[in-house]
Amino acid sequence: MSAVFWFSFLVAGQDALFHKPLKVESLPSIAGTTLQFRQYDQPRPLKVWVLRVDLRDPDLAQTVTRPAPAGAKVKIGGKDPRELPAETLSQTTLDFARQERLDIAVNASPFSPVVKLQGVPLDINGLHLREHHLVSPPMKHYACWLLSGDHRLRFFQDNPPAGALNRAIVGTGGFGMVLVDGTVVERKAKEDPLHPRTALGLEEGPDGQSKAMVWVVIDGRQPKVSEGVSQVELGRLGKDLGCTQMLNLDGGGSSTLVVNDPAENSTEKAGPRVRNTPVGIGNIPGTLRPNGNNWGIWRVTPQNGVTAAQLKAIEPRLSAGTILRLCGPLNNSLRQLQLETPEAKAAFLSILALPGGPLSDSPSGDWPPLLAGLDDLAAVWGVSPSEVKAILAEPDGRLLAARWWWQSSQAVKSVEQGKLADALGLQGDARERLAAGAKKALEILSQKPVPGG
Repeated sequence: MSAVFWFSFLVAGQDALFHKPLKVESLPSIAGTTLQFRQYDQPRPLKVWVLRVDLRDPDLAQTVTRPAPAGAKVKIGGKDPRELPAETLSQTTLDFARQERLDIAVNASPFSPVVKLQGVPLDINGLHLREHHLVSPPMKHYACWLLSGDHRLRFFQDNPPAGALNRAIVGTGGFGMVLVDGTVVERKAKEDPLHPRTALGLEEGPDGQSKAMVWVVIDGRQPKVSEGVSQVELGRLGKDLGCTQMLNLDGGGSSTLVVNDPAENSTEKAGPRVRNTPVGIGNIPGTLRPNGNNWGIWRVTPQNGVTAAQLKAIEPRLSAGTILRLCGPLNNSLRQLQLETPEAKAAFLSILALPGGPLSDSPSGDWPPLLAGLDDLAAVWGVSPSEVKAILAEPDGRLLAARWWWQSSQAVKSVEQGKLADALGLQGDARERLAAGAKKALEILSQKPVPGG
């Protein structure tokens, strides 16, 4: 039984199976994921895309839309118009995929206001969590999903407990649950119109552990082509796809699926492309809406990051669970810090391997990034000082602390001058350990990958 809260209108009787598809086609996708196109003629013409993401694959890194720059303001209308700090800037899912260099991207949270231009300050309705940074807090009456460091996917109706937020590395809001513990959420037909839909579901293993994220994008508002589904139908479809939980995310003109076809060699077609047919502007098919929040994923390789195999070679004592926790946040950090050469990556990894760091087998409160003082992290992450301590108790939390230290301490200049140990305040054996760690990491990262490996 997963930790999910639901409204009182959750009842049995809505569990009729979804209709049988006319066509099911497997589409090219990156390793660790499967992508499927499904076409239906019942209950009406429908085009559906289903993306499964293996939550046990450590070489998949996830992210969501970046927060708005400090000082950006958003105007919220209504009876009492007001100006608030913006949480994100409007961006199409396609440009989000390009900016973050992603293999796959999908729209996510509800937002306001709806705009036609990119770069407009927006307010997120509900949760928006990016690598422990709480960009937007959860809201009552809006459901959300959270992915914790151990890759457990959880859903909550209304506000999740603080402990769940502390342990999460990424998450977004949605409108409401359509499937809870295998039971479809009932809604009155007149209150459940047809729309294009985007949803996230959970496929669980026999042991009850999170097995796969199941992203569903359904085209709509296109008569005789794809006319959309109700929320009850969305829940039935989720159940038919093998999900036990499913959350209805932002849909309508926002529903967009972007995929970088790994089999496409044409220069003209290379890079991310919109796979479905959104109705983003004025319900015109093929137009893209600038959304408030998007989710995306990319495959880590020796060319673009540090793989699980490389991490294991650098520190053989790391468990599979720790590697699963660290690979995604590590590679997102390398991108954020723009550490792309083997030398730069090795320098960052050497800090993580110091006693007390996330790659070390010896816990220590004297880990240099912690000693440097992390009082500002509460503001950076948008949490209380006590919650910072809970985050830093996790290996992925300490990794992000190292990233914060790197950004705030002239680390790049120290590396270029060969003075990283000085910047960390290391003496004696600690200096030698840092140098040895960097040397070992560099040797492994500089090795050419085995063809086909």
